[in-house]
Amino acid sequence: MRLFDLTHPLGPETPVFPGDEPVRARTNATLDADGFRTTRLELGTHSGTHVDAPAHLLPNGSTIDTLPLELWVGPAVLLDAGDLGGPPLGAERLLLAGCPDGLTLTWARALAASGVRLVGVEGPSVDLVDSRDLPCHRALLGAGVALVENLRLAGVPRGEGTLYCLPLAVGAGDGAPARVLWEPREGAAGS
Repeated sequence: MRLFDLTHPLGPETPVFPGDEPVRARTNATLDADGFRTTRLELGTHSGTHVDAPAHLLPNGSTIDTLPLELWVGPAVLLDAGDLGGPPLGAERLLLAGCPDGLTLTWARALAASGVRLVGVEGPSVDLVDSRDLPCHRALLGAGVALVENLRLAGVPRGEGTLYCLPLAVGAGDGAPARVLWEPREGAAGS
């Protein structure tokens, strides 16, 4: 088994959406003084590599803790956005590299109509970061598609594989930081 970690580590350097507060890590106890070590984290639900649930924008949208567990683990396709001629038919989970500025609304609508259940992108958002109406979020989340943002995809083999995306179980959460791993299918490009 060969796994690639697509997750940004949590700490002061973690990328956050422009304007959001940075992740803070504060030492609570040290080995020297306390005999054990603990750290307090302060972060938003959309810090670093994270998942957006439909409740992020939709009044009656599903929350992180109510989305089905099988959504987060299973067969997936990792592609470069520039290589797409159309939404890959039959892909339940799709990760897109090469779209740091988000998706176009045409693409978001096509993906929503394709039956995909999860879309992940490298950038901080599926929309342009200065968008106020978030049309791509609305198109995808409105179709029940979960979003994964701020993935680390440089040097990761493209093609088919298995996605392991484990968001924190935030009660009634609109989103959650996630640990995201990629296992390329044997014989995938670069594996």
